[in-house]
Amino acid sequence: MQTPDSHAVETVLHGLLSVGRMFRQGGAQDSLDPGTFWLLKTMASSGPLRVTEVASSVNLDPSTVSRHLSQMERSGLIDRTPDPDDGRAQLVAVSAEGRQQLEAAFARRRELLARSLADWDPHDLAEFERLLNKFARAIESSTPKKEEPQP
Repeated sequence: MQTPDSHAVETVLHGLLSVGRMFRQGGAQDSLDPGTFWLLKTMASSGPLRVTEVASSVNLDPSTVSRHLSQMERSGLIDRTPDPDDGRAQLVAVSAEGRQQLEAAFARRRELLARSLADWDPHDLAEFERLLNKFARAIESSTPKKEEPQP
């Protein structure tokens, strides 16, 4: 395996941090903090899940996710229901309010990207898309996943 030169690594790191900062700022209308945004995004694409499943999906400790989900429930962003397979457990799902806020947050991010890419040459944009997807797959494949706790 080839090791990239340190200048390239630093340049990519600073670029990613800059883009991440812009997304985290979100604008005055964005009421979702970054952690809430990612939890809602994960849950919206997965359907009702147990807390341990949510934690595993985002690679975080269940106690951390549980505390965050409690705050999200108080804010009306998620709903809890009994797990039909285990009466002792609960399932969490994105509420109608949570879906509305998540879609609004995505719309703001899409608008930022659309403005930022508006003047790009179509060939450059296609190459960027290809390389970004390649990069995302490489990051995902090299990131260890937390093991899901056994019941």
